[in-house]
Amino acid sequence: MNVARASLEMKAPRVAVVSDYTLATLGGAENAFAEQVRALANVTRVLAVCPPSERLTHLGTYSGVETCAVPVSFVVPGLGFPVARNTTRLRRLLWRAFVSAGVEVVHLHSEFGIAAAAIAVARDLGIPVVQTVHTFFWQSQASVQTLLSFLGPAFYKAMTGFAYSGRDLAARAGDSALRNMTLSTALKVDAVVSPSAHQAARLREAGLRRVHVLPNTVQWNHSARPIRDVEGPLRVLWVGRFAPEKRVLPFLRSSVAALNRVGPGALQVDLIGSGPEFRAAQRLAGSRAGIRLHGRVTSEEIPNRLAQAHVTALTSIGWDNQPMTVAESIMALRGVIWSDPKLTEGLSEAGIAAFGADTTRLADRLTALAGDPSPVLAASESARSARTTFGTERFVNDILGVYRSATHPPTSSLLRRP
Repeated sequence: MNVARASLEMKAPRVAVVSDYTLATLGGAENAFAEQVRALANVTRVLAVCPPSERLTHLGTYSGVETCAVPVSFVVPGLGFPVARNTTRLRRLLWRAFVSAGVEVVHLHSEFGIAAAAIAVARDLGIPVVQTVHTFFWQSQASVQTLLSFLGPAFYKAMTGFAYSGRDLAARAGDSALRNMTLSTALKVDAVVSPSAHQAARLREAGLRRVHVLPNTVQWNHSARPIRDVEGPLRVLWVGRFAPEKRVLPFLRSSVAALNRVGPGALQVDLIGSGPEFRAAQRLAGSRAGIRLHGRVTSEEIPNRLAQAHVTALTSIGWDNQPMTVAESIMALRGVIWSDPKLTEGLSEAGIAAFGADTTRLADRLTALAGDPSPVLAASESARSARTTFGTERFVNDILGVYRSATHPPTSSLLRRP
């Protein structure tokens, strides 16, 4: 056992947390990355590695955090996705950063060129690699399925230099291609972390053997108080990307239907975020009393917005594995109205079910809660115990265990050197 691996047995290792995604995008994976960097910095030195942004610079001001801003070739228009290839130049940059920071374990949050380069450097340095998978339920519109199935493998190979697994992972060919990108990288690491049990089950079915379930973490919201009563309208908050997979338009239609029944004096719906369906959402909401679209806000503003709400709504189905919205809501002692029964972490205690894609069912739930908010009060109280699921102490303790286990990969491992 080399010195870097031996040190894992004695103390918290110095960690490089790596992502291909830019923190300029306020998405769940990006927020999970930032929160985990801060949590780990409480016990060890952390090197945060991702494309440059003001948010990455700000992250570097935290005690215990260093940053490495990775240059990218271009950003995909409309998606905000930075593209960087696994090149000799990139590997040299990461090698210098890892050695300078004394990195002893690499923790990935993505699967493309930067992640691939980090794996290659870690192999050269003899240090373990762990990957948190956020993306095994990727899906896209029907119109691009054929295009994705043809271009996906070539794009992945060009970005990473890795072999493409090419397994049958979804009913639609394009969705399968997207998920194979995630799987192909996960097959190269020493241990995989899934924030949810249901995604972990799918990863194991796909052939991964060392999968640990560890929910995302959020900093403790010490000012949070449970909802004791509802004065005035029931205030429902929706936070996310305005995109088809988040089902923001169906949520708005349900909200309009509920408001038509109970009126704005009994129900107030607020939506935070931006994305390709924002204009359509504006048209749907119009100037209707009881619905407000606030656009994009910073992650630092979210706790205050949650404090002003009575309950939040999560309306995706089949897309999310363990949304940061759930962790943030429960940490703020707010229950969550949710539509996907496969999501369980925290929600089995503090969730209010509105299962299924039928907008009438969600409208009925909103209407009922506006008339009788007692389930909202109960969910808020249940969040007091549910929030330990997402606490930083639990996350740090568990992820350090994963790091230690990754130092002893089994001889039958699926891993291959890149």
